[in-house]
Amino acid sequence: MSSVCFLRDDFRQNPADVIVAAGEPAVLECQPPRGHPEPTISWKKDGVNIDDRDERITIRGGKLMITNARKSDAGKYVCVGTNMVGERESEIAELTVLERPSFVRRPSSTVVLIDQSVEFRCEARGDPVPTVRWRKDDGDLPKGRYEIREDHTLKIRRVISADVGSYTCVAENMVGKAEASATLTVHVMSGKLKCHPSPFHHPERDRKVSQPPLHPSPITSPPFNQQSCFCCHGQQ
Repeated sequence: MSSVCFLRDDFRQNPADVIVAAGEPAVLECQPPRGHPEPTISWKKDGVNIDDRDERITIRGGKLMITNARKSDAGKYVCVGTNMVGERESEIAELTVLERPSFVRRPSSTVVLIDQSVEFRCEARGDPVPTVRWRKDDGDLPKGRYEIREDHTLKIRRVISADVGSYTCVAENMVGKAEASATLTVHVMSGKLKCHPSPFHHPERDRKVSQPPLHPSPITSPPFNQQSCFCCHGQQ
């Protein structure tokens, strides 16, 4: 007595949507419709048969396994059950491959003079687009003297010695976090050269000395026929 060949329409298990981070394994699973002979399983991505000769791809039973998922693996996947009666396609499952944050531009350590401004630049990428924030490793960002621009640049105005330290750019999305740090070094000048009138200069005395004395006497002070100055270190 010969058996009747058949292939039902309904999959016993349809594949589900999967979200992974790039570099992680991705697994989609299905169970084909009942049939006789027992249907074999293959997979399609975006309407094209998947070639399991790719060493990253394994099809075993009802499972499609992708090691080290890449952005290019993202797409719409369909499980296909086939026997001599025909083939059936499952519902569509979407594989989304996200990217952990990484830095396009890292902040650079900087040396500035006190009371100057300084900027730390930071640029990150990822999927979803990461949020970017700044922190000072040994305290708070200087209140009232810093701003974070739209391009995530951190600017600190009127730097003081207390601003010395490590500043960290933190990029974060739903699949990961990345950090990059830079050091701020502040140099304090000991003083500036300032010119003051010489202590030997006195306008009234200059005018008197310009006339010959009635009774010559030894000169014990510098000549006053012109203004002189001296330089000293003023406090910052």
